[in-house]
Amino acid sequence: ENAANVLAGMLADKGVKNIAMYDVSETDVSELVAESFRCSHLVLTAPTYNSGIYPAMLNFLHDMKALNLQNRTVALIENGSWAPASGRQMRTLLEEMKQMKILEPVVTIKSSLKEDSLYSLLQLKESLAASLRDGHSFQA
Repeated sequence: ENAANVLAGMLADKGVKNIAMYDVSETDVSELVAESFRCSHLVLTAPTYNSGIYPAMLNFLHDMKALNLQNRTVALIENGSWAPASGRQMRTLLEEMKQMKILEPVVTIKSSLKEDSLYSLLQLKESLAASLRDGHSFQA
């Protein structure tokens, strides 16, 4: 959550507007899907959970695929203390959808945001900002 808040703040400082943030643990998946259809860019952040994707995020990704969400630009942030794997697995699911562009870098956080992951987050901010220059909406 902290990394998502930091990224949203950096993007706002860069002039990005219409930033919306949702917690997949607390927001009904139907609202998440509706927002995904509204936005051109998504940032998906998930911890690694039992060597996989956090179940609420996994459910959201399956719904996105089942409802044929396509033509989106997606940024990924994964978290895991000793073996982060959710980013790679989210990428695999997104690659099964049509015309989903995944921005680099995929940010890996090991437990909490530290100097190395903050640098990756800054790089991701630049990738997102460059992709958003045409004025699309944004969801974090």
